[in-house]
Amino acid sequence: MSELASPPQPYGSSIPLPKALSCEVLLAWRMNGEPLPELHGGPVRVVVPGFIGARSVKWITTITVQIAPSDNYFQSTAYRLLPADADPETAAPGAGLSLSSIALNSDILVPDDGAVIPAGPLTIRGYAFAGDDRGVARVDVSLDDGVTWRQACLQPQRGPWAWRLWSLGVEVPPGELRITARAWDSTGALQPESAAALWNPKGYANNSWARVTVNVCG
Repeated sequence: MSELASPPQPYGSSIPLPKALSCEVLLAWRMNGEPLPELHGGPVRVVVPGFIGARSVKWITTITVQIAPSDNYFQSTAYRLLPADADPETAAPGAGLSLSSIALNSDILVPDDGAVIPAGPLTIRGYAFAGDDRGVARVDVSLDDGVTWRQACLQPQRGPWAWRLWSLGVEVPPGELRITARAWDSTGALQPESAAALWNPKGYANNSWARVTVNVCG
């Protein structure tokens, strides 16, 4: 029961009917051969690959089919992408855009931001993900703040909803090293460069280029 909602109400959410009827959307009650733990949403939860986690509702009690999206607080008010000039405290239910499909994104997993690493060979590793029915087509890595780019090696896709792991081997000299990564999806779309253009009052859908800074010691 959420005290943020007025009146307080249980969590609820909805997805479009074509997505709900697709073969990838599941009702899950077992995990690794065992009953689904309560921590993970047991006894039954929804799994909606390619959509934000808020749509994979845990602890299911009721499923309905209806003409309009759910009017539950979390669907109609909480998880909404508001315009930059909107006030979340006064925005009316239904204002803005409903969050659904995950935006194209990537991240750098190795090395960690702020790490101290030795000069010489370095394998940069990370992942990329494209929501819904899009795939990751390419990942670029820059060592000079985006002036030049090198194409990373993509590992085979393990499943339609899995991270696409990538890596790039480089030689790094002593000094500060700034690493940037960006992904392209199968439609030709590219991650946006800066979060500034994506700013919104709730901070949702920030899928700008991944960046880490490390210190390379000689």
